[in-house]
Amino acid sequence: MTDQSVVVITFTESSKAYEVLSDLRQASAEGRIDVVSALIAEREEDGHLHLAEGSDATIGEGTATGGLIGLIVGLLGGPLGMLLGWGAGSVIGSLSDIDHADKRETVLGDLSARVAPGTTAILAQVSEVTPEVLDNISTKLGGTVARRPVSEVLAELEAAEAAAEAADREARRTIRDKRREERKEAWDKRVADLKEHFKR
Repeated sequence: MTDQSVVVITFTESSKAYEVLSDLRQASAEGRIDVVSALIAEREEDGHLHLAEGSDATIGEGTATGGLIGLIVGLLGGPLGMLLGWGAGSVIGSLSDIDHADKRETVLGDLSARVAPGTTAILAQVSEVTPEVLDNISTKLGGTVARRPVSEVLAELEAAEAAAEAADREARRTIRDKRREERKEAWDKRVADLKEHFKR
């Protein structure tokens, strides 16, 4: 039986990430592991997530756009990720043990926390019969491996999407209520001005 996982492999040297991704591509071609999609990302010192470019930095179609890994990267590096403390905005927060612990309570927070500023990571969706293939390839070049089941990641992505939609609805409601109140205040002022004008 194969297990589908989202894997984050972190490195202090970016060249090692490229070597490991090449080895994973070879292992996938040999049938020892199924790498559905993978990409290399670097967390800059300022916390921004930068995707490496070129065919040697990705495996699979739609990696940076429509696939699961693309969704994760978009969330971790995008505005919602920052809002939820998973992206660039979490660099400052990660200095606090309390904030750091809170981030790790979520799957996406844990994955994001593993890609510290100044590190390079491979983010991949894999199907494995055994974890040893990926572990051996990664650790021999100094990589640190973290896995999360795809089902957990998908559940959290759905929850994050629902939270974003709820926040958007609440923001629209607040704006609508504020505009309504402003119109009412403007109307009341006009009526008061007219009454005052006709009192004379």
